[in-house]
Amino acid sequence: MRTRLLPLLVLLALPMLLPDAAHADRRNPLEGQPAVRRRLLLRKLRFEVTPQFVTSINQDYKHAFGPGLNMQFHLTDWLAIGVQGVYMLNSDTALEDKVRSALPSESTMPYNKYPGPQPTLEMHDSRVLGINAIFSAFAQITPFYGKIAFFSALFVNYDLYVNGGIGFVNYTSSCCHIPDTTGKPGYDPAQPDPNTSNTKFDGLKIGGQIGVGAHIYFNEWFGLQFELRDYIVGANPGGLDTNGDRVLNSKDEGAQNNIFFGVGLTFMLPPTARISR
Repeated sequence: MRTRLLPLLVLLALPMLLPDAAHADRRNPLEGQPAVRRRLLLRKLRFEVTPQFVTSINQDYKHAFGPGLNMQFHLTDWLAIGVQGVYMLNSDTALEDKVRSALPSESTMPYNKYPGPQPTLEMHDSRVLGINAIFSAFAQITPFYGKIAFFSALFVNYDLYVNGGIGFVNYTSSCCHIPDTTGKPGYDPAQPDPNTSNTKFDGLKIGGQIGVGAHIYFNEWFGLQFELRDYIVGANPGGLDTNGDRVLNSKDEGAQNNIFFGVGLTFMLPPTARISR
């Protein structure tokens, strides 16, 4: 009986005695393979051109809006470098309308009788700033992309991106309406009126730019772009004495977040996208 059981026990124990050899022959069939096969590379090594319409969404005194152009080259499917430029027109905000309606005009109340340092309407109009151009050079990262379905019928590709770089904002004013109050009643050289200074705060300001956005691609070469960009520069949009020291200088400027919303039509070149292996 023992003689018969011994060979059977040896056969049952062999798999347990050689586990390493059994596992060594097993290989992962996905080892070294891409996460997604034949993925459409909508951005890799492609040039993107996007005519845009851009408008400000947080300006205190002057709305800024106008046409722009966004150009990028995508080094990889997730990294790009680019530039944006926008030419802008201006219109008064609701706050600006309220301010202008509250200020007296020099034609109805001469300056030498006006108890400053509050400006007259003409002084305010000459100093308040608008924006006539913005420009940026930036790097862009696209960490999220995929497909979305509309009504379970229309499937389109999309992506979400963030960017950042150097930004330029060009401020404009209506030139300077500077009254000469020297020698007039109420003039005090020890207490200068900042409204009579010839200091202006318009001109080109340099700072940083950050943004977020999204693309919706209708095919391999055409789509929509939506984005928000914040141009952060030192400026004084009101153009007046903000710190109360009765002197207009750089101390009256502070960090300004100039936030713009843009929508545009995106064209990708070359028109055919690459396919991953």
